[in-house]
Amino acid sequence: MRTILYARYSSDLQNAQSTADQLATLRERAEKDGWEVVATFSDDEISGRAGIGEMQRPGLNAMLARVERGDIDQVLAEATDRIARHGGDAHAVREHLEYHGARLFTLADGVVDEITGAIKGLMDARYLKDLADRVRRGQRGQHGRGFNAGGRAYGYRVVKPIGADGEIIRGILEIDEEQAEIVRRIYAESLAGVSAYAIVKRLNAEGIPSPRGGPWRVSTLHGDRVRANGILRNHLYRGVMIYNRTHRVYHHKTRRRVVRSNPPGEWRYVDVPHLRIIDDASWEAIERKYTTFDGVTADKQRRPKRLLSGLGKCGLCGANWIVLGVSRWGCSNVKSRGDCTNTRTISTNEYERRVLGQLQAIMLDTQAVEHFIQRYNAGMARKLAEAETSCAPLQRKIEECKARANRLVDAIADGAGEFQEVKDRLRSTREELATLQDKLDALSTGSTLTQSPDLGSRYRAYVMTLDAALASDGPARAQAIAAIRSLIDALVLIPKDQGRGVDIRLEGRMAEIINLANRVPDTC
Repeated sequence: MRTILYARYSSDLQNAQSTADQLATLRERAEKDGWEVVATFSDDEISGRAGIGEMQRPGLNAMLARVERGDIDQVLAEATDRIARHGGDAHAVREHLEYHGARLFTLADGVVDEITGAIKGLMDARYLKDLADRVRRGQRGQHGRGFNAGGRAYGYRVVKPIGADGEIIRGILEIDEEQAEIVRRIYAESLAGVSAYAIVKRLNAEGIPSPRGGPWRVSTLHGDRVRANGILRNHLYRGVMIYNRTHRVYHHKTRRRVVRSNPPGEWRYVDVPHLRIIDDASWEAIERKYTTFDGVTADKQRRPKRLLSGLGKCGLCGANWIVLGVSRWGCSNVKSRGDCTNTRTISTNEYERRVLGQLQAIMLDTQAVEHFIQRYNAGMARKLAEAETSCAPLQRKIEECKARANRLVDAIADGAGEFQEVKDRLRSTREELATLQDKLDALSTGSTLTQSPDLGSRYRAYVMTLDAALASDGPARAQAIAAIRSLIDALVLIPKDQGRGVDIRLEGRMAEIINLANRVPDTC
């Protein structure tokens, strides 16, 4: 009987000798029964549900092509799961062999006919699903005990201590201080206003390897918003390990695994404070930056090229004050439409010098700062007093929503989860609860400002730091520019009443300026 031998093993974690061992066993059987071995085919490190196409299973596809000559009596394999772990594929292979006059014979089952093939095909396919369920169950258990059940994040290393039973304890991470310092640096520079592109460019220039060992990319920092990965989104850096963010499915045509995101409500969290790299303040500040993102993608978002770009407004028509030449600034309407009479211009050096001078004067005017603090605190006191009367009703509604959600969860646990309307009510209740909680948080948000006793000396030190950073180059200058821009609300430029030139009125963000007193002077 003219016979083709076929062997396969599925994972690079298995023994690479598996194929050779299978073929050796098949040859022994062929010799024992006097079968003539015409050819042998194999697939190494390929899943049994990868498909039967040329690019999916080259060995199997070549075997089917060889059978098409019509001179083969049977294909010999160790078991049906070596042929396929997908019911449709198993049937297609068997149908192909029968059409060309060959049969499928396995050491485990003998001749595989329609009934045996259908039953074994179902069992082989089910095995993978059961195996996946067991793996996920084990991973959930590991995660619940604070062990790592997924890949290793940047900033950590895997350790494998020996347990009391002499076995290796798996899933334990510890902080890699060298990489953790890079993580802290990325967070600090991002909070200081340095763009992700500038951070990545500098890391690559310094030859620091990325998490994958190659060059850094902007996407390495931002990651995916839905999956909450990337350096600036990974919850593990704040000491919280997440499991079940994604699940994998096989594409019905390509048979490749596709990663899909699970709803955040299905994520599992566990605190791992020993793995914390970033403090809560830095994490929350980064979260606020992402929350206030207006949806403009990085490739369409233009960062200011100059210190005062986008801050100036014409005092007559309200148009933007822009660069008109190499080093002159003026009203954009004068250039584009000619319908504004403010034809005055100012040089870049003079513009920046006068604005920085006014900013310094505001910061060093302690009397003006004291007056603002008094007015701000009086307004905040009124807001907090009004909030007290509104908080109680909201708190009652929140408690009612929580009780309703608990009843729905209990109903699902008792079997009502089969009804979609119960799940929909739970989802809407949770959404209502989140909305009420946001309203309550908004009412209670706010605090009074305090004036530092050494306000003047702190501001003077900060101003000196800004001046030094602006005179430098690289990240320090970029951070200084971002800090200065954060203190300016608007610049209004109007023609002088007498003589040439313009007057500049700086409208500063006083609350932000005052908060500088609580910062370290050399934050730039």
